[in-house]
Amino acid sequence: MTPGRAGALAVVLSLASAAGGAAASASQPPAPAVRSVEGLALPSGAVGTTASVRYAGADRYETSAEVSRLSWTPGEAAVVHLASGEAPADALSMGASTLGLGPVLLTRRDELPPAVEAELERLAPCMVIVVGGAAAVSDAVAERAAAHARPEACTG
Repeated sequence: MTPGRAGALAVVLSLASAAGGAAASASQPPAPAVRSVEGLALPSGAVGTTASVRYAGADRYETSAEVSRLSWTPGEAAVVHLASGEAPADALSMGASTLGLGPVLLTRRDELPPAVEAELERLAPCMVIVVGGAAAVSDAVAERAAAHARPEACTG
């Protein structure tokens, strides 16, 4: 796959392939910005009480972008994981494996939703990891997402 712009990088993980896994390292996972609500620390912008919190957008794609926006500030998310929102098994299996390096955002197979693209632009991660094969997330969508990666800004 060719990146959408020079220097951009996308890593494609196909859960159906027999290829080996990917490893990531970091000294410490980034800490999200938080505010205190009646003694409970919640990400800024979260709606709820001390008993429950609800993150929501107009659809699953906007919700994934909203969760990311409330949990990650630009420069903190080294990696954004992009998975299908149409068949979310890949996203579910990736969720716990992000190693605190960045959010999981959902996409359509053949279209990068505007809210998700705006979140990729806001975060400017070092890398976009696309979870699932081309049947889940098309190469064109993977390339478009990768165009928002800024590997030159990342050190380590």
